[in-house]
Amino acid sequence: MDEPDNVRYLQPRRKVVTAIQDVIAADRLEAGDRLPHERDLARRLDATLPEVRHALAILESMRVLHYSDERHVLSEHSGASVDRLVRVHMSLSGFGTNDLMSIRLELESTVAARAATDATPEDLDPLHGIVEAMSQRDIDIHHFGELDRAFHTCLARAGHNDLATLLLTSLGDAVQSEMHSGYGRMLRWPYTAARLAEEHHDILCAVEQGDPQRASQAVTVHIGRFYDLRAG
Repeated sequence: MDEPDNVRYLQPRRKVVTAIQDVIAADRLEAGDRLPHERDLARRLDATLPEVRHALAILESMRVLHYSDERHVLSEHSGASVDRLVRVHMSLSGFGTNDLMSIRLELESTVAARAATDATPEDLDPLHGIVEAMSQRDIDIHHFGELDRAFHTCLARAGHNDLATLLLTSLGDAVQSEMHSGYGRMLRWPYTAARLAEEHHDILCAVEQGDPQRASQAVTVHIGRFYDLRAG
């Protein structure tokens, strides 16, 4: 499938854009912090000044940066900036679905274990509501997909790890169309929906009972089964 125009435009400069992202992360820059001068970045990254300027313009167009007092500044609150950086990096890196799946499995496993340790009853309330909605007999594929995404986002929040929540949200955006296609290829949807709802219920029970190992395993099995079925 052809890449979007904006991705084709970004590809030649991907290394410098990614390198600037690494500088932001390594220097622990937050909203309002100024990046090094363009010439300093060029020396640090072993890049030409035009390459650095093109890369900064790309990040500025993504609203990750803005220009103020002759310097580039990290925009908005740090959470939004990190989220955008993740999205840009995914676009530039050309990760396939299998790559994203592997990352998601690792994150989800860690998130579930942490939720089993740290979640409060208030954290678990929305998860109960989502599982109950998933269990409705006449639920359609589109609605189930929305609930599935909400469940995994709430699970990340229950682990009280803001970075993991941002990363999983970005991963969800990256594979959203593939997820919907996967649901659409499933045969005997009512039966499959009931089984998937039960798997979500098992994850929630493990978290609620404070069993991190079981919660981690339940998430891993659930995600693995879905993608095995999708690929079949």
